[in-house]
Amino acid sequence: MTRRVLVVHAHPDPTSFSRALFDHVGQVCREVGNEVRVHDLYGAGFSAAMSANEWSLRGAAPSTKPHLVPYFEDVAWCDTLVFVYPTWWSGQPAILKAWIDRVLANGVAWKVDESTGHVMPRLRNVTRIIVVATHGRSRGANLWCGRAGRTAIVRSIRRLCSWRCRAHWLALHAVDRSTRFERDRFMQRVERVLRRIS
Repeated sequence: MTRRVLVVHAHPDPTSFSRALFDHVGQVCREVGNEVRVHDLYGAGFSAAMSANEWSLRGAAPSTKPHLVPYFEDVAWCDTLVFVYPTWWSGQPAILKAWIDRVLANGVAWKVDESTGHVMPRLRNVTRIIVVATHGRSRGANLWCGRAGRTAIVRSIRRLCSWRCRAHWLALHAVDRSTRFERDRFMQRVERVLRRIS
C-alpha cells in the first residue's frame, strides 16, 4: 500500500542527530514507494510567532490565511503524519508548537458544531501518526515531568484523525550521553516501524 507521508521536522542545527533522523525517515519512506512531502520548519523559515492578525482570524476560513494554504493542503493530502523533533522542556520546540497552533486550524483539522459547541474532527484522512523524538533526559525523568509533548500528539492531535488512526511513539532518551551504537540502533528501530506500516 502506497502511503502519502507528511514529515514535519523541527531542529535548528543541520548537523544534529534529529536532522539525521529526519533525512532517514524521508529516505526510507521513499524507498518503500510512499509519496513524501516535508515541512522542514527551520529550513523554510516558518515563523514561531502568531501575529495579531492571525489571532483575529483564528475562527475564520483557511482561505483567509493564504501564507499558510500550502501547509493546509499538505495536511489534507496526507494519510500519515510523521513528527521528528527534539524534546525541550517536556514538549515540542516552539516552532513546532507554532505549526500545530497555526496549521492544525479551524476548518483544517477541526471545526465547531454550531448547534452543540463540540469540536468535530476533520483529519479523517490521517490513519497513522509517528513521532520520532529525542530527549536529553532519561525515560524516568520524562515520566516524572509528565510527558506533555507525547500527550499533545498522541491524545489531542490523534483525536482529530480517523477513528482507525494508530500512533507510534519512538523516543531516544538521554540522547546527549548516547553512544553511536545506541543512536544507530534507534535509527534501525525507526526504519523497522516505517517499513512495517507501508
